[in-house]
Amino acid sequence: MTIRSVAIAAALVALTATSGLAATVQLNVVGGQLFGARNVDVNGALYDVEFVDGTCVALFNGCTSASDFAFSTRTLAVAAATSLMNTVFLDGPLGDFDSDPALTAGIEQNFLDVGFIAVPYEFRPGSLSAGTINFFNEPDDFDILSTLSSIKLTTDTSNIDYFVFARFTPSQITAVPLPAGGLLLLAGLAGLGLVQARRKTEEVR
Repeated sequence: MTIRSVAIAAALVALTATSGLAATVQLNVVGGQLFGARNVDVNGALYDVEFVDGTCVALFNGCTSASDFAFSTRTLAVAAATSLMNTVFLDGPLGDFDSDPALTAGIEQNFLDVGFIAVPYEFRPGSLSAGTINFFNEPDDFDILSTLSSIKLTTDTSNIDYFVFARFTPSQITAVPLPAGGLLLLAGLAGLGLVQARRKTEEVR
């Protein structure tokens, strides 16, 4: 193997390791129902998400401040909802989660044939409301990302067939699953050195 070949191989391995930074989204499907997902990428950070029914007060630490939510600004909540739409609510081998909203936990068959998945982002002092971003998970691939101005903190979504909260938590995956590209590059360079040293030794002979 020539030095050039080893160099190319080392570079390819390093690039492969770098690409390992992106974790694969893993759907949490039980009995055909979508309960959430792991490793959802939101602006480069990985989150686990679960779809839960209940009141904002019970589900989000009392809903007393924006810090009770994983995303405290509208921009971040939109990014989270967009990631759900693009990587989680898709039709695939585990279920038609885009075409059939009722396959999402907390969403029942309803006269609208629609599912609203709310990503809360704001507590409004002086009122019983929290801003949300809603992903309209509709059949026939008619997906809409829109805003809902408010929902009462005491409203129990268990009583609403088409509405469920998306609760995000930082993913437990913090390390790159593959060795760091830098280490592999160093290993490749070390290999180059060995090859070069061996060639020189053979030339001397």
